[in-house]
Parts: sequence; structure tokens; C-alpha cells
Amino acid sequence: MLFLVACGGTKIHENVDESVAKDSMQVMDRIIYNIDKGISIEEVSEEDNSLFERYFDKYIEGEDIFSPKLEGVDYDIYIMASGSLVTYAKGASLESDKESIKENNDLMMKLIKTGKAAGE
Repeated sequence: MLFLVACGGTKIHENVDESVAKDSMQVMDRIIYNIDKGISIEEVSEEDNSLFERYFDKYIEGEDIFSPKLEGVDYDIYIMASGSLVTYAKGASLESDKESIKENNDLMMKLIKTGKAAGE
């Protein structure tokens, strides 16, 4: 079994696309940081804004709600990060929104480490 090591020493399972994992972990890290600091999408740093725009351009723009390019665990990781970014962009002001984003992050990290799609 092969693992790749990424952000913060997180092991990326060999079944997971490294680019999807790294991009998604980076976006989720910044979303959670901003939520914890009470920073709205309108107030994010230029670096975070650029990061979110690159992720949006790469994975979301031009797609319907679901990305047909990704399958299995990569698709599930994409759904967790993309859904959280959209929720944050719409204004995650409710405590339930914030908890949902954090739960998505926990599940996403489990998927990245195990290489198993949700429900496997």
C-alpha cells in the first residue's frame, strides 16, 4: 500500500488523486480558519480569495452541480470541499452551517487517508 504525504503531514492514500486531495485540503483549511476567526467571504485575504477562485475555476465553474470528471473517492472529496466552499460563499453565518463544514472536513480527511469512497 502506497501513501503520499501532503499538507501538514497528512497521508494521501494511493487510491486518491493527489491534486484533488491537496487542493481540497488547502481550501478546507482556509475556510475553517476564516469561519473560526469570524471572517466573511467578503473580508478574506487576497491570498485566500485567489485560492478560492483557483479552486472554483478548476473544479466548479463550467460544471453542473456534479463534476463528471471525477469518480469514486475523488468525487466524494470534491463534493465535500466544493459544497463547503459554496456554503461559505453564501454566508455560513448559522452555527449549523459552520458545524456542517467542519463535519465535511472530518469526513473528507477520512476519505483522503483511507482511499475509500463514502459508503464503502
